[in-house]
Amino acid sequence: MKRYCLSLVAALLCVACLSGCSLLPQYSDPARMEIDGQTFVTGFYDHLWPDGIVVGEGEPAAFESEYHIWWKVDGAPFELYCAQNKEALYWNPAIYCRESEFEEVEAYYADPENYHFYIGRYLEEDTSVLLGNDDEAYAERAIGFIMELDSTFGVGGIFDPFMEKTVAFSGEVSGYDRVTIYRVSKDGFFTTLHMELAVCDGGLYRYRSYDEQKDQTIFYRFDDDVSEHMVNLFERYELI
Repeated sequence: MKRYCLSLVAALLCVACLSGCSLLPQYSDPARMEIDGQTFVTGFYDHLWPDGIVVGEGEPAAFESEYHIWWKVDGAPFELYCAQNKEALYWNPAIYCRESEFEEVEAYYADPENYHFYIGRYLEEDTSVLLGNDDEAYAERAIGFIMELDSTFGVGGIFDPFMEKTVAFSGEVSGYDRVTIYRVSKDGFFTTLHMELAVCDGGLYRYRSYDEQKDQTIFYRFDDDVSEHMVNLFERYELI
């Protein structure tokens, strides 16, 4: 059966396309919805993408509202619904849980213990390697920093809260190894962003910008011990 799943790149493009219309109800996801006498709400999966929540072609919807199509999520540890905006260009659903269980659901998907951790080459899913328990703490620290950077996306210059974490390389640097670190919930439904990271000059970085006036490439640097451990893993699994 043909199945539709969320493309992270496509989703970002879709969000960008719709952001200018986000105040219009037909382009917005409702904050809450009454379903079978229960109130369901969204917003519990900050910094996560519902990459594993898919709907088969022709799979009957649970119901439709004016601007959304709703399906119940099968196999979830909680009662969840996904809602696809009828105007969306790509499969990019909003996920809802019972309001009475919101804190429990939010805590569950925020807990790294409920995830598997992976590394790989950026945009090459077939290179992904499942990490063992001894490596998860370092991977989680890296992912935590990635989430912090993602939360301040678009903030630059003197207002960048991570300015002290930047390092400058001379010239326009582009020939680095592109890798990624992420985790996937054990139920398979949610993943952290598969952000492009750089292994350059033996260290792990996140590209920030190129300063044309100074002819410098600016990267965010990870903590030294995290950088060393993760680079060793990329080398061990022949990803760089």
